[in-house]
Amino acid sequence: MTEKFTFCCLLILLTFSFSNSVSAQNTSPPTISTSYEASPAFPFGRLNPKAPPETKQFGFIIGEFDCNDRIFNPQDGKWYDMKVFRRAAYILNGHAIQDQNWLPIFNTSNMRMFDAKEKKWKVTYFKMPTYQTGIWTGEKTGDEIVLKQGTDEKGSRLTFFDIKEDEYSWKAEGLTDGKAKLTWQFTCKRRR
Repeated sequence: MTEKFTFCCLLILLTFSFSNSVSAQNTSPPTISTSYEASPAFPFGRLNPKAPPETKQFGFIIGEFDCNDRIFNPQDGKWYDMKVFRRAAYILNGHAIQDQNWLPIFNTSNMRMFDAKEKKWKVTYFKMPTYQTGIWTGEKTGDEIVLKQGTDEKGSRLTFFDIKEDEYSWKAEGLTDGKAKLTWQFTCKRRR
């Protein structure tokens, strides 16, 4: 009888202890920091000081821009010029940057994040209404940021250049057999 009594007391004690620890865990909500997200005071968010310092390399695209966009159409061999509105802000509590582009014929968005372990930029591209995605990897080289997908033999290269406080340019090139062919170009000026 003593062993049964001891076992029952131990079981009750463990049950009580477990239920208290579970209820204590569930009563307080997790602490979530959103202080670097977009807000009325900071409409484009802010760079989180805990983000990799290289994150600020793409800081020049933060804000709203009016852009001239030129796209090459391989089907008819012609260049098409369009006016584009581009907006970029810090996301993921200031650890990454997202830009959105509104063109007359489609919309695009990119998420830019610096991989501190690999010391490379990782940029994921989305295009709608014709669903397309892609991932480019690269780094800052001198005064330019160069991103690549694929290889020099078959792939693409994106280059940000002429970077100033209120304007920048960007171009896309297709790579075939080590030769680059311009396919897309943006020239952007800050709206505000």
